[in-house]
Amino acid sequence: MYQRPRIVRHVILVAGFMLILNVAAAQAQSEATIRGQVIAAADGSSLPNAGITLTAVSKGDSTRTTADAAGRFTFQQLTPGEYVVSGTADGFAPREVRVAVDPREVRMVTLALDLRGVEANVQVTGESNPLTSTYSPSSTLLTQERLESTPQAQLTNLPDTIVTAAPGMIRGHDDFVHIRGHEVALNPLINGVSFWENPHTLFSGGLSPAIIESANVMTGGFPAEYGNRFGGVVDIVTKSGLRMQNDGTFLVSSGQAGRRSILGDFGGHRERLAYYAFGTMFQSDRFLSPPDPEAIHDSGRGGHGFFQLDGNLEHAGSLRVIAMADGANFEIPKTPGDVELRPLANPDQRTREQTAIVGWSRASSRAAIAASFYQRWSRVELQPASGPLTAQAQLSRELLTLGGKIDVTRFAERHVLKAGVDAVGLRPQEDLAYNYSGYRELTHLLGLPHIHITDNVINFSGRDSGGQVSAYAQDALQLGNRVTADVGVRLDRYALLVSATHASPRVNVSFQVGGGAVVHASYNHFFVPSPIEGVLSSGAGLTERIQEIGIPLPPLEPTTENQFEIGTSAAAGPFRLALTGYHRATDNPVHTTVWPDARIYSYASFDRARAYGLEAKAEVPAFARYGVTGYLNYALGRVYFYNPVAGGFITEAEHVTETGRFLAPMDQTHTLTAGATYRHPTTGLWIGTTMEYGSGTPMEHGEAGHEHGADEADHADVEPSDGAGRVPGHFTGNLSAGIELWRNRNRRPKLSLQVDVENLTDNRYLIAQEGEFSPRQFSIPRLFSVTAKFRY
Repeated sequence: MYQRPRIVRHVILVAGFMLILNVAAAQAQSEATIRGQVIAAADGSSLPNAGITLTAVSKGDSTRTTADAAGRFTFQQLTPGEYVVSGTADGFAPREVRVAVDPREVRMVTLALDLRGVEANVQVTGESNPLTSTYSPSSTLLTQERLESTPQAQLTNLPDTIVTAAPGMIRGHDDFVHIRGHEVALNPLINGVSFWENPHTLFSGGLSPAIIESANVMTGGFPAEYGNRFGGVVDIVTKSGLRMQNDGTFLVSSGQAGRRSILGDFGGHRERLAYYAFGTMFQSDRFLSPPDPEAIHDSGRGGHGFFQLDGNLEHAGSLRVIAMADGANFEIPKTPGDVELRPLANPDQRTREQTAIVGWSRASSRAAIAASFYQRWSRVELQPASGPLTAQAQLSRELLTLGGKIDVTRFAERHVLKAGVDAVGLRPQEDLAYNYSGYRELTHLLGLPHIHITDNVINFSGRDSGGQVSAYAQDALQLGNRVTADVGVRLDRYALLVSATHASPRVNVSFQVGGGAVVHASYNHFFVPSPIEGVLSSGAGLTERIQEIGIPLPPLEPTTENQFEIGTSAAAGPFRLALTGYHRATDNPVHTTVWPDARIYSYASFDRARAYGLEAKAEVPAFARYGVTGYLNYALGRVYFYNPVAGGFITEAEHVTETGRFLAPMDQTHTLTAGATYRHPTTGLWIGTTMEYGSGTPMEHGEAGHEHGADEADHADVEPSDGAGRVPGHFTGNLSAGIELWRNRNRRPKLSLQVDVENLTDNRYLIAQEGEFSPRQFSIPRLFSVTAKFRY
């Protein structure tokens, strides 16, 4: 409890500093920035007063500016995506380059103009594929256009939406997303603000993908400003009324398995004020992946609300206010055997979440300042099953988050210097009541693996306060015209149950080798506190109640990791290709522990982990002019965990006593996802398909023999399977088609219809079966749905 006053003081100091910054010099905040210089190709001298045009590839909108006396120019407040930067100067031939910018990224571009020759009207064009940044080649920018072609049923929660977006993402148990061997590794940033809850439905209210304007899905190394989220970062830029003209959308979707949703949004701007409002409600009779191909007791419903207000304070900068409300009520699925033997075993769960973010920023041609104050309250409640032969599990977890952050950016010729401070206070509380006796009787009846708990009961109630204070500094510098580097360091002070201070250096470098090819290399060190879900109960020494273990394990220590990456990206005809290899060495990696016969999730940390792999991706940007877009992601990977368990909560005693390595439950040798879409501009007809292949993740099996408890009669034990294997590989495909039924006079769609067929071959494959007490999870069957969208 000693951490709370200190963390709260840090948060108050950051908030006070935000107020002081209101007197600093600058202008407006941007989602992304492009800075550059126009020079003469012959001698490298600057070309003052050159004309610069910036054109958005997706919409064709153009913005013009004039370079200063040193030939430099800046474009700010850019929506992430691809742009063409064109430069002209008297006596020189025009030049253009294509650039891709990610959320909050500052990209540096050099336009080297040749002297104008005899053919004065010939324009010299640059690369047809965008110049890459220092981010990993495996990173993927999701645009609104790509999200709109996703089946509507996959747009009710973030994990389902992005699981096929980038290489190295694997579907895991309970619909979790595993990334490069990290479990439950999805970490969203909302306009630069990161919260600690996992967005999965079982852990929090989540957020709706429909509010996303663009999102950069990063699975490799990234700069120090992104903190310590080494699994995967989804850097989200939300929709804003600044980019809307008092218009909106109303959507209705209905399909098999009781999947229905309704959605509406509206946004616009007037003078110095912009607004955007969004709301959706959804329901399904196959809400979670069930433990049997047939979904039983698996209904769920939920909703998301979002409101954003943007204000132009003129010389005082800009202000952004966001309010969010999210939640769901759903049943915990069961098997036909459960219906027969224990019909009253019907647990359910509810999640609630409320979020508020206030952001202020100012920027000039030389500097930018951004500050945010954020708050979140979240709650998860698991209601127990009833009747005989079942575990009685009741859980309540609540978290209050209060934080503030400041980022300062300075532009200095070929340098972009950035530094920041982030202070967050966390106040978790947990109440847990677990009675194992009913399920133990079932295991005896059916000969299932089981453990022995003292008095068959585990109870826990805890409250605590703590948090983290972080500071970082980084420099994105351009070394000549070919080399770009991002070098930084991050310092974190964490205090919640355990205390630790750690420095994390980051180095990311890209080198243009000619012909549009870029080589990327990076070293990233990460320091990650234990997951916030169940942090108190996981660290309470509850393993002492499990007779096979008999000792209290200590609280989870933070995870540390060294990640090395090397890759290349290049244009090959109409394709944009990228290849990345990585190796990571982790100490204290965490993994979820599922309590027997209950959806209570705790965490255990192992001694260490090693992971390595190769990732490839391909896109076809050159075909966009013909209405064709497409992508392909492939990952080859291997993940090992090493015993013994060092802390937290676990039910399998062999992980505490044994040493040596084993294949991690999220290890999948081959993973492939692909998609293609064709749009006919004249008729408004489009058709798209996506495919997914996974070679299967490991299965673990129970031991045949154990000592019977003192109050337990002798009984037969389950025999182990003949060798531990993997779940079978799977290949599935989806098909979507749509048509614009009504267009306005500007040929913009007013009413459109979309039909989705998911799992075309009706392959009801086994997704995962990770451990003795982790239930199996099966995929959806073939499902049809229809969506109507009206734009007004």
